[in-house]
Amino acid sequence: MKKNREREQKQRQGSKTTGSAPVLKLRQLLAGIACVIILIAWPMFMVWKQIYIRNISMRESSLADSLSGLSKEAATLRLYNEKLSGIQRIEAIARGSLSLEYPTSAQIVVIRENRKDLRRDSPGGGGLLAILRKTFSRERG
Repeated sequence: MKKNREREQKQRQGSKTTGSAPVLKLRQLLAGIACVIILIAWPMFMVWKQIYIRNISMRESSLADSLSGLSKEAATLRLYNEKLSGIQRIEAIARGSLSLEYPTSAQIVVIRENRKDLRRDSPGGGGLLAILRKTFSRERG
């Protein structure tokens, strides 16, 4: 009987080990696959990172070059604008193409203002009533 019990126990132990062996092999297989994936993915990630950093630095340097070119162009345009808006150039255009000249003393007309109207219409002279009167009478000034 003892021998039978021992055999049954060995068979049970054997069936337990044989039943758990495929599970352990599957776990080991999955762990091995994960390690291989990590061993392949990590260097690929590092290479991708370096390529990305290099592309970004190349893009940054090209933007810096275009920025310096544009700042030079802006300075040139500012200088050209100052040159075109000079008083001598405007006067030359007015004389040459528009036939304009400075007025002579005979052409200058002096207009005198009436002081009585100024005092009546000015806010200091008439105060609030003058402002209200202008508002309601729709006068300009």
